Amino acid sequence: VVVVTYLIICLVSVLCDFTNPTFKSQDPWLTFVNGTYYYTESGCGVATICVKESQTLTGLASADWVGLWNAPANAPNSGDVWAPEMHYVDGGWYIYYAADDGNNNNHRLFVLQGDCPTCQFQEANTGLAHGQLRESTGNWAIDPDVFTAADGKLYITWSCTNQANSAFPQRICLAPMSDPVTISGPTVFLSTPTAYWETRDAPIQEGPVGYTHSGRTYITYSGSASWVSNDYSVGLLTLAEGASPTDSNNWSKSGPIFDHHSGVYGPGSVVFVPSVDGSEYWVMYHAIDSDNCSPNAYACRDIRMQQMFFDPVGYPVLGYPVNPGVTLKAPAGEGSPSGTTLIADFGPSWGDAAEGSNNGQVSGQWNYSDRFGATSNLGGAWDQIFSPWNPNPDGFTAHVEVQHVETGTSQQFPKYGFFCSYDDANNHAEVMIDLNYKVLASHAVVGGVDQGWQNQNLPSGFDETEWHSIDCTKSGSTYTFSLDNGAVKYSRNFNLQNGQTGLVVVDTIANYRNLQLYPVCC
Repeated sequence: VVVVTYLIICLVSVLCDFTNPTFKSQDPWLTFVNGTYYYTESGCGVATICVKESQTLTGLASADWVGLWNAPANAPNSGDVWAPEMHYVDGGWYIYYAADDGNNNNHRLFVLQGDCPTCQFQEANTGLAHGQLRESTGNWAIDPDVFTAADGKLYITWSCTNQANSAFPQRICLAPMSDPVTISGPTVFLSTPTAYWETRDAPIQEGPVGYTHSGRTYITYSGSASWVSNDYSVGLLTLAEGASPTDSNNWSKSGPIFDHHSGVYGPGSVVFVPSVDGSEYWVMYHAIDSDNCSPNAYACRDIRMQQMFFDPVGYPVLGYPVNPGVTLKAPAGEGSPSGTTLIADFGPSWGDAAEGSNNGQVSGQWNYSDRFGATSNLGGAWDQIFSPWNPNPDGFTAHVEVQHVETGTSQQFPKYGFFCSYDDANNHAEVMIDLNYKVLASHAVVGGVDQGWQNQNLPSGFDETEWHSIDCTKSGSTYTFSLDNGAVKYSRNFNLQNGQTGLVVVDTIANYRNLQLYPVCC
């Protein structure tokens, strides 16, 4: 089935591969209830708010739009209906959206109620006209999302300003709800855009989505100017374990967890859903194939999806956005075998896979029991394995502790160390211990051009049988390599954006432990 230029390739009747993008839309919202996916949008052409339904994620591309509600004339919700979200809460169907009277400065939050997901919806009885939600500040507001936090209570989060109009900055707000149509407590300002990835062209945090995973509560959101093709990115707010969501001091910010990469620009508005069989999680988002959209980014956005993961405490790991045209397996339950919802170990690189390349595969034999350490084996000319950490931040410190076990005889220059950042086969930086030359050696490839090796002598009396720490700090284009807390330390400049950490050896058995990544943020 071909929908415009959006391709779904069915290889056999029960197995479909697909490529991104999947269909034309933006600000995606998707909910999965009783075996059916429901995708909502405003301005689909058949009504103000519409829905698609499908029993599979790949089937959404060819599903028909069903009109659910038309905005009234001359009302506070007549114009600029944005980002509608359908939710099934306490046995009822609700659509939360933002709208205004034709003037963006008057955007506020509204809710509709319906008897079924494809029935006609009506303005809910909220105590205010036209189903407007009664929010304590009365300030400008868009992108409402309701969710149940780890405490089992219902909350609403949205993008807000500090005043009645839309003047920047846009922030993330939250309030408790006593039922699906009633905000029951004061608005709390959770976060303000300050980081580089949420202040590109404008200081904006919007499109928040709250969720709970592994007993922890999170809110994802999009940052920076939505109308500029290459600005949008995705951030994360994390609630301290067991803490109250209505105290802003209990939330911490990190990011970006998703950002532009290779041939994908402005990814954002992420929503996480399970596969049909529940064995995988997938992220749906909008993005752009060009950084030169006209008249703005909104004209070029379309919908993509790819498998995503959670770490053991529920932190989302999205990798890089997959390039257009790269063939992906259908979600588990749509002909593909069952998968896993967690990353607990190592694997191939995010970047090469996102570009459709066979580079960046695991090579050599590695033994590991968790995602923090491993042991290599002898014989390889360049054995590598990549860590399951977020590759998107452009500033970080990567850390690992290493212990030499044995050097082989098959390679001229045996060594062991780790990748500071690995984007793809043409863009990476690494640091390694070379016992033959008794040096801490660094190397990089930038844009496919080898940057050469540079060395610093190991300390006198260096005992490779002991555990040693290696650190790599990236600040802009400056990489600083350090052994044993500065016993050896030097810097080099590489024009690399970001990348994964990973382990790498040349014909060496080495033990690794405490592999960590500490992003610079906020």
